[in-house]
Amino acid sequence: MISEFFQPGGALHSSLLGYEDRPAQADMAQAVAQALQDGSSLIVEAGTGTGKSLAYLMPAVASGLRVVVSTGTRALQDQLVRKDLPILQELSSTPFVAATLKGTSNYLCKRKFAAHTMAGDTSAEWQEIEDWAHRTESGDRAELETIGEEADIWAQVTTTPESRLGPRCPHYDTCFVTKARRHAERADIVVVNHHLFFADLALRKEGPGARVLPDYEAVIFDEAHGLEEVMTEHFGVDISSTRIENLLRDMRNHLAHSPNPQRSRWMPRRGEERSADVANAAQSFFAGVRRRLAGVAQQSEGERFTLPEDLIDDQLRVLWLALDTALEELYAHAKLGSECLRDDEKEEKAEELRILANRCAGIRNDLAAIADRELGKGDFVFWGRLRGLSVAMHASPIGVEEVLERELLSRVTSLVLTSATLSAGGGFQHIRQRLGLGADRADELRVSSPFDYRKQCLLYLPRDVPDPRDAMGLQLRHQRIAELLQLSAGHAFVLFTSYRALRECQQAIAKLIDMPLWVQGQAPRTSLIESFRETPRSVLLATSSFWEGVDVPGKALSHVIIDKLPFDVPSDPLNEARMARMESEGLSSFDAYLLPRAVIAFRQGFGRLIRHKEDRGIVSVLDPRIVTKRYGRFFLDSLPETGRTSSLEQVRRWWQEARS
Repeated sequence: MISEFFQPGGALHSSLLGYEDRPAQADMAQAVAQALQDGSSLIVEAGTGTGKSLAYLMPAVASGLRVVVSTGTRALQDQLVRKDLPILQELSSTPFVAATLKGTSNYLCKRKFAAHTMAGDTSAEWQEIEDWAHRTESGDRAELETIGEEADIWAQVTTTPESRLGPRCPHYDTCFVTKARRHAERADIVVVNHHLFFADLALRKEGPGARVLPDYEAVIFDEAHGLEEVMTEHFGVDISSTRIENLLRDMRNHLAHSPNPQRSRWMPRRGEERSADVANAAQSFFAGVRRRLAGVAQQSEGERFTLPEDLIDDQLRVLWLALDTALEELYAHAKLGSECLRDDEKEEKAEELRILANRCAGIRNDLAAIADRELGKGDFVFWGRLRGLSVAMHASPIGVEEVLERELLSRVTSLVLTSATLSAGGGFQHIRQRLGLGADRADELRVSSPFDYRKQCLLYLPRDVPDPRDAMGLQLRHQRIAELLQLSAGHAFVLFTSYRALRECQQAIAKLIDMPLWVQGQAPRTSLIESFRETPRSVLLATSSFWEGVDVPGKALSHVIIDKLPFDVPSDPLNEARMARMESEGLSSFDAYLLPRAVIAFRQGFGRLIRHKEDRGIVSVLDPRIVTKRYGRFFLDSLPETGRTSSLEQVRRWWQEARS
């Protein structure tokens, strides 16, 4: 059935405009179908252009199982739901129901929308949201393409998992989140993203019935190269000044509109006093944390750093216990208020207070876990981050292998991991080791891209540029970037490994080239991509989040310039802890961890260029270590076979021929 669907003359060929025979796609589909049928696991790397989405969706549909498909980005999630699954619903002989679920904050909250409507907002952004709200069927913010993800107005009309009222909300039955979840309960294929999937998996640890997703029998992870980082985030603990500020903001908003119940000692005014106590205690505690971290973090604005074991000294312990007491009193006040209001038949307001009380309790528990280091000794790394006035402290698992085994592999019949970049050094040893998927736990398959990279792509590897770590050679590097941009008349991504390098280059080349310059951070990601795509001769400067998940086919993107090989910072707390564990196990942390991670990230950056069989372009790697260091061959061997040159003149000739 699977082979007939994909073969020339099959259902896909007969119905899909622009069909191309892709034997690799059929091979992958057969392997996925076998894994789902056998109840086994599979790691499959599918090169760009394979058509891997249909190659795993078709077997999922045909399997008769309820399958969750989890993606690394919302963009791919939307593509599956709007493009690929409708194709299968039209062509498949197996009827099925598909649904998509996103995090709560992706949906319009009708309760918040009604409240904001009363505020008399007259802004153009509000008018757009208001018009859309009356016609949308999904409430999914992806439909609001002109409202950026960072827009303040969206925060006024959405909610979060911890503040959602659930069945007590008067809008619950017509709520967009409720509607999406009910649809998912009836679906055969449920499409989510990694963050929601692992948030659900973490939630299930709290007990029976605690879940967001429906129960499922198999999971397919697309863009699976990012699983470890997402799992690390969701199975750790964090506490921050921002988290407490958000709690107090929501508490103040509730108390401002909270009624006085009849026959009760509970008064909203007392809640205001308790909130002020928490605010003062939190300010003192986090100011104390900042003082304790002054030496450790003075050079680490926005970066992760290790929290010292003796962080909570006697003085800071007094401030912590004062904050804990203030939170406990606010918890008790909110708990009492929820009971009094419920007795007074004010169910919505009572539920708001119950949720706020639970948030107080959660913050207390997480703060204690980090302050007292109550988590498994040796299994977690404790780290912090300072951003502006915000202070954040985290405890993250050093490894996720046991979590994956305990929370997922023991519950599902089949697991499929796929991406265009899962292998490093010619094999899957890295991802197997990081996720605990030994050779006996998962089969593997690699299918090549159908693109003719020797014809479509030239790899420029200059030997005459300074090492990117050489500050004295920065001007020469910027001049070379400007030369390359002039050569291709823009149409280029310039990818960096740090914001500092990006800013330095931006300042330099703005004086050297006369081209539209789009810079990460100046606008939402989707707006930047759209502006780049629509503006002739554009140049986009970006860091890690643009190395993957960005799709700009055609001539708009014809040149990718990689400033530096994307090695992780070894001193980062998570990297340091993972590397130390590897060394203690007799492994080389560079060969088994830093190098394969850099190779996979590098392949992602390279993969931005050729997205279609008609694309032509250049990838310029301005890091001479790729040809001078022994590990450079791991990067080069990981790429498809392309033309290569170290001569700028040959690049010019190739470009002229490609454009003629």
